[in-house]
Amino acid sequence: HSVSKDAPINHVNRTWGRLFLPRQALSGSHPKSKLPILVFVHGGGFILCSAADPLFHGFCADAASRLGALIVSIEYRLAPEHRLPAPYDDVLEALTWVRDGKDGWVREYGDLSRCVLMGESAGGNIVYNAGLMAAHRVEDLKPLIIKGLLLIQPYFGGLELTGSELRLANDVVLPLDVNELMWSMALPVGANRSHEYCNPTVGGGSDLLDRVRDLGWRVAVLASDGDPLFDRDVELAKLMEKKGIKVKSVQSV
Repeated sequence: HSVSKDAPINHVNRTWGRLFLPRQALSGSHPKSKLPILVFVHGGGFILCSAADPLFHGFCADAASRLGALIVSIEYRLAPEHRLPAPYDDVLEALTWVRDGKDGWVREYGDLSRCVLMGESAGGNIVYNAGLMAAHRVEDLKPLIIKGLLLIQPYFGGLELTGSELRLANDVVLPLDVNELMWSMALPVGANRSHEYCNPTVGGGSDLLDRVRDLGWRVAVLASDGDPLFDRDVELAKLMEKKGIKVKSVQSV
């Protein structure tokens, strides 16, 4: 019940967006009201997957139809060839691309005053960190206005293992050895898992969280008890809540 197309963002970096529209938005009988814009960032531990993967394509196609939104799913650069913060920069560049209406669907159907960033797993990490960068330059991004962040089982870490990481050390998706390998391939050369890109709670959290609070952004953190990242996701939600940010923490068993 939605249609999609791809549009280039940066030819040099080979980044692009896959755009999804509810099919009724393109019908002549449907009033052309502007749709909220949802910028989606896929997961894959920073080193795997693509916006073109059937899993993420299907998710975005369904979400566009159900939510009545224009979705822009970002194809960003992957590690280890492009370590962090490369994907953060790619998403920030994608936001300026949306702001400038470089694509006809964005110009015709997108409501720049209603934008939400959503990411899953590593995409949740990217949305969080790119969101902090965007909060620092909201004036530059106008008339694009971000309303909030939706973090789905966001991928974070740290040097000291949490209870959920120990309990699920042999998880079929993210066992400890794979987790450590992914971070070693994604973090800046010489950095360890105490780096703020990996552990957002280090040093009491980024000063830019105060900016997120002042902007009135809403943040939702979805955590699963069956995920090794569960404790870290809950900890991040509590940190943001402590900072005065409007946080909705959804925990599934």
